Amino acid sequence: MILGILVFVTLATNLRFWYVYQTSIHSNQPMEIPEAEVAIVPGAAVYGKTPSSILMDRLACGLDLYNKGRVNKILLSGDNGKSDYNELRPMLEFMLKHKVKPEDIFVDHAGFRTLDTLIRAKEVFLVKKAIFVSQSFFLPRAIYLGRELELELYGYECNLRTYKKETYYGFREYPARILAWWDIQWDTPPKYLGKPYPIDGSGVSTWKGSIPISSHK
Repeated sequence: MILGILVFVTLATNLRFWYVYQTSIHSNQPMEIPEAEVAIVPGAAVYGKTPSSILMDRLACGLDLYNKGRVNKILLSGDNGKSDYNELRPMLEFMLKHKVKPEDIFVDHAGFRTLDTLIRAKEVFLVKKAIFVSQSFFLPRAIYLGRELELELYGYECNLRTYKKETYYGFREYPARILAWWDIQWDTPPKYLGKPYPIDGSGVSTWKGSIPISSHK
């Protein structure tokens, strides 16, 4: 009985995520996606100061959306919770190197999970409409969370190459989607919130958190 319920919940949840995927995800054709306030670029692994291939492709696609006028701002959200690990610094340096206006770059140092990134986008950065930039295997979960949080959120696929662990990431999404569903049912809060930085202003004052968040709470 319990096993049957678990199987049903798993299948129903993944079917719902697939429906969201079909209606809200856009391939890497920037002119086909609705314009939005901001492109949300979530963090991924970095090796020292070098972004992983997954992160580099997200950054490139976020930059493309900005350059083509589909968004006015870029929100970089990642893990900056340890003194020896910082996803945000190379992300910020990439955008500045590619001539994004400093005031158009916002940095979220507490994007430890996709849930945290999206709640903080809404509650801290006061985002209402956004494009979430990530690989196709991560996007259904992100869009589901965004829609449940009452964000007008669209997904932008940035599969610019074949990734080494692509099959692993695909399988990992099944339990991750169940956890996302659970988080919504139980109103799981983010690890940190904080004072608001409206996305329609300048993002420069958000950069100072390039040190561990515990050092500047």
